[in-house]
Amino acid sequence: MSTMKQLLIILFAFAVAQQVSAQESFQKELFTADVVLKYRTEIGLTEQQVERVKKIYADHISIFNSKKWDLDAELLTLNKSLTQVYVDEKVSLAQLEKIRVLEDELKRMKLAMLIKIKNELKEPQQEQLKKLRTDKDLASEGTTTIISENPKLMIRAIGNQAGERPVFIVNGERMTDLQNIDPDRIESMAVLKGATAAALYGSDAKNGAIVITLRK
Repeated sequence: MSTMKQLLIILFAFAVAQQVSAQESFQKELFTADVVLKYRTEIGLTEQQVERVKKIYADHISIFNSKKWDLDAELLTLNKSLTQVYVDEKVSLAQLEKIRVLEDELKRMKLAMLIKIKNELKEPQQEQLKKLRTDKDLASEGTTTIISENPKLMIRAIGNQAGERPVFIVNGERMTDLQNIDPDRIESMAVLKGATAAALYGSDAKNGAIVITLRK
């Protein structure tokens, strides 16, 4: 594989890692509409609060989904270009910039929605919600990697057999046990899929690779 192709794959991985990192930073202090409405009775939401949370969600979700579909299409285009024998550097970098712009827009939209939802909740409701929600609640839709508030590192891998799971790379070394990793030491995290993962880490990474860099 050429040096330029390797560089473009790394840049692609970094873009994905940035999105995952941003999602994780939202999880501790902010709440999705799904979680708030799921525990509405337990935290004592009023009917007015319920309706306002529903409206905030409705006002954002259609635009958010439209942008998300655009992002998925642009990611697919970039991924396809990286699988070519000859990778057009200029075109691929321009494609990466399109992805970055869309990701930034999605992050701002999501953050704005979550802030509005949080501001509808009183302080006791917020504290009670933090106690009630589970690791499953914390897992953002479409995010492969989550860090719970325990703190305990959790990797959700599809497939029960070893051959169906992604490989885990920590500071360049393959690992099977991630439970001893301190989440506070994580500097960056990339989720690689399909051909990209296999190109970097071999055929056993055909189901993806989770690449973690720890602070020294």
